Amino acid sequence: MNQSVIELWTQFKEKHGILHDYYEAWAFGDSPEMADEWLAHVLKGEKRGTSSLHLLYELGLEEETMPAVGQYSVLLDGKQHAQAIICTKVVDVLPYSQLSEVHGYLEGEGDRTLKYWRQVHQPYFEQELKGYKLTFSEELLIVYELFVVVFQR
Repeated sequence: MNQSVIELWTQFKEKHGILHDYYEAWAFGDSPEMADEWLAHVLKGEKRGTSSLHLLYELGLEEETMPAVGQYSVLLDGKQHAQAIICTKVVDVLPYSQLSEVHGYLEGEGDRTLKYWRQVHQPYFEQELKGYKLTFSEELLIVYELFVVVFQR
């Protein structure tokens, strides 16, 4: 765990009287640029949701644990520095084909429509699956996490 994560978590714990150290630290996306871009949307209040492939959790291929309501996450920027802490409020698991306009809007990216969400997420999911020699289908389950920012630098 890097020092910036420990410092931010310690500040949060002290301010809110938290006694445990149950949290994960991660960055959005698969590049430093993506991490910075999506973190900026979170900090502006535009991005309140994120999605991932359930199959990767199911097969043990995802680095983080599957999101759970009440879980804390320390968000990292593209340089792996801790910038904010979020708390998961809702976790939906549903087929890709059943994601709604609300899901697209809460992701906070592009024009915030489901159409845009699909245009960027399908290729992203396809690329993720390709690395494991798996193929994309609209029936694949998506883990959709709704969160709130509870602390930031």
